[in-house]
Amino acid sequence: MSQGCTNAEVIYREIKDQGYQGHITILRDFMRPLRQQGKWRVELRWESSPGQYAQVDWGQCNAQLPDGSQVKLYVFVYTLAYSRVSYAEWTNRMDMVTLEKCHEHAFAYTGGVPEAVVYDRMKTVILREDAHGHLKFNLTFLDFAGYYGFSPLVCPPRWPRGKGKVESGVKYVKRNFWQGLISIAGLDDLNSRCRRWLDTIANVRIHGTTGRIPFEALREEKLKPLTDRPPYPSYPAVLRTVSRDCLVSYRGCCYSVPAQWAGKTVWVREVSGNRIVVSAGNIIISEQPLEPVLKRTVIHEAHYASLRGRPRLRPVKVLPRIETPHYDVERRPLSDYAAVAEVR
Repeated sequence: MSQGCTNAEVIYREIKDQGYQGHITILRDFMRPLRQQGKWRVELRWESSPGQYAQVDWGQCNAQLPDGSQVKLYVFVYTLAYSRVSYAEWTNRMDMVTLEKCHEHAFAYTGGVPEAVVYDRMKTVILREDAHGHLKFNLTFLDFAGYYGFSPLVCPPRWPRGKGKVESGVKYVKRNFWQGLISIAGLDDLNSRCRRWLDTIANVRIHGTTGRIPFEALREEKLKPLTDRPPYPSYPAVLRTVSRDCLVSYRGCCYSVPAQWAGKTVWVREVSGNRIVVSAGNIIISEQPLEPVLKRTVIHEAHYASLRGRPRLRPVKVLPRIETPHYDVERRPLSDYAAVAEVR
């Protein structure tokens, strides 16, 4: 407990391995005065139908490697709202490709796809909200969601309880799995140990809220089967510099982007449906079809609208050529000019 572990189940497993023969009840009684009392607030509780929702969130932890160095790791936690089956995966980044792969692994682990998935306001899912409350979703993630047929939903700001089941899941992973670790050899080792924890502890315990075993309740989930669908064609983004004439090159073709991005560095990424997305940070600059023919230049006039009114090269009016009149001139020998000179 002095090292920060306040979970009775974790400590119970450890001291039981060391020879403790008592029950967990007396351990909880001993720990209770030493635990900080949580702050309570009244919330409206909601439940979902089988296959209706899943919730996703990220957690963060600092890990110690065998050489003593510290590394920051992230845990992706996916929880089905009805059965409470959870999937967790540890990564060293939270970018779009990693988010998509974690989703695919979660779908495979639980055996299907729910109708909707609830998120907080992570930038890989939602870019911004306008003054009228309209959400601007990340087009790349919308394409991924459309590929697997689920609807992404976003919690209102400053309302983490909107996805409280996965919020609790992140805490459970940190307190019940992570606090039992001393050191790790790497991500593969960590995820292997986490998978065993999911299979033997997290999803086979009697859930404190539902009173049921998550794996047993999973049989009632009405998830959309994955069938033989291939993995989402996730292509890595490539870095490009926009040319002075507002073009970026990708796979042998050039595509126009808005003029204000000329000379700047952008990311170009291919998504399903034979389309490319050009972005910078969390800003989607353009989205357009992938040109199937090499050596083509795709121009959208709207991208050059901001350049209207600027000086530009104009054709010069060429005057008609004036022909010089031709005169016949008598030709004389030089001796005639010499004779005239002698006379003078």
